[in-house]
Amino acid sequence: MKIIDKYSLNARFYPMVLFYLPVLLLGILFSFQFDKITHQLTSLGILSAVFFFIKQIGRDAGKVREKSLWEAWGGAPTTQLLRWRNTTVDINTKKRYHLKLQTLFPIEKIPSQDFENSNPEEADAVYQAWTKYLISKTRDTKKYPLLFTENVSYGFRRNLWGLKIYAIMLLAVLMASTYIYYGITTKTYNPVGFPGLFIIAEFGQLALILLWIFKVTANWVRIPANVYAERLMEAIESLKTESVKKEKPKGKENK
Repeated sequence: MKIIDKYSLNARFYPMVLFYLPVLLLGILFSFQFDKITHQLTSLGILSAVFFFIKQIGRDAGKVREKSLWEAWGGAPTTQLLRWRNTTVDINTKKRYHLKLQTLFPIEKIPSQDFENSNPEEADAVYQAWTKYLISKTRDTKKYPLLFTENVSYGFRRNLWGLKIYAIMLLAVLMASTYIYYGITTKTYNPVGFPGLFIIAEFGQLALILLWIFKVTANWVRIPANVYAERLMEAIESLKTESVKKEKPKGKENK
């Protein structure tokens, strides 16, 4: 049985691996017996459950904060691309997208530029409905490999960003714990008297804190989010209108 599929592994599990990386590194520095414990957990069937649980945490971390992320950006990237006032996509291409989407997923009224300007929320509701339809029709990873790749990249960065504050807090606690540990074992709280491992551990954790602060940002998440939105829009051209079969009226069979 597959414990984790490709998307869950890359977008949900790996962010949690990076989150717990400092704990793992400290364990290695202090000769913690990871191999023995991992073997015991695996033999008890616990490791699979742990992986599943970690995957769920990794997903929830970013998903819960996704709405606030989109609000800070001015809306979901896909919604923004469909807006007439957004200039990322040229006007002629956008007209073609709107017409094709209306054919694929008919809406009572296609939002015009004037309608969007006077009713932005209603127009966004239409764009969001179209986006959900597109996502539901482009789940085939073999047919849309680039779309899947960008979705994984966005999911990874979003979930990592969702863990940011907790990761920094964890690292701060670990740095303090390392200092206290060596203070107790060396019976002095002067870092000068601590062994070299203390310097390695503290600088390593400080480097990770700086990485979380300056690299894992909303703008870093936005890059693959925008690319994914563009790939999703491009997929519109490949979709075909679903034909609706009409049933023959009862009692009027062809002879």
